Amino acid sequence: MAQVQALAGRVAIVTGAANGMGRVMARALAGAGAKVAGVDVDAGGLDRLAAEPVFAGKFLNAIANVSKAADCRHAVEQALGTFGALDILINCAGISMSTAAGHREARIKFFEADPEGWQRIVAINAIGAFLMARFAAEPMIKRGWGRIINVTTSFDTMLAGGLSAYGASKAALEASCVSFANDLEGTGVTVNILVPGGPTDTPGFFPPGKPRPPFLLDPEIMGPPAGGMARARGECRRSPRLWDVARASSSAPSTHAAPHRARAPRTGSARHRGSI
Repeated sequence: MAQVQALAGRVAIVTGAANGMGRVMARALAGAGAKVAGVDVDAGGLDRLAAEPVFAGKFLNAIANVSKAADCRHAVEQALGTFGALDILINCAGISMSTAAGHREARIKFFEADPEGWQRIVAINAIGAFLMARFAAEPMIKRGWGRIINVTTSFDTMLAGGLSAYGASKAALEASCVSFANDLEGTGVTVNILVPGGPTDTPGFFPPGKPRPPFLLDPEIMGPPAGGMARARGECRRSPRLWDVARASSSAPSTHAAPHRARAPRTGSARHRGSI
């Protein structure tokens, strides 16, 4: 019962909610009592999610392309108009490197990549998260409480060959998180980073019939840490056990506003590393 009530009265937006990790996190928030607005371009996927019993009528289909500012603004306005508030934003919407490879491969060298596809990856994965946070921050600041959680990737993936656009988009998002956190210091709104800990079995990320990683994580591992970060009270604390995106070197100054970078466990247990 305590878990059901943990987010009672809270309103959350989850981007990329129609499939994979976004679907899992939307379900986890609803299970903890939150009202959820699912943002995605996949209208059918949102309809199927809304029909799940856990939402019990407390779900809003917000069909939007997060790379478009007008769509992001409208999604936030829809959530506010339907539920009367906005407390939590989880930016999970993302596309893979196959978008720049004509869906031929999961990876492609930067000098062979489709230029428009390359830019689209950055537009969805990095700019989309900025746009959603840009419009979500204002109502959170007015309420004096808010949680912005951005899903990124491992440091190794950011630098991997064949993933130039995907790696760049996630690295840009992590750098932006530090700036967002500094800008929001003292407002009651915090910014955190959530990392799966490895590639997840996400529909559309790996082209059918093409090589896939030998080990794929179950997206279900993202539920418990997402709910925990959304419930956290006060300023987020940094953990010495996790790579801290706010420190470029051991001599870099620290600030209490720096975001916490949590990594979901490979085992799928309800625990995740670090404190929040």
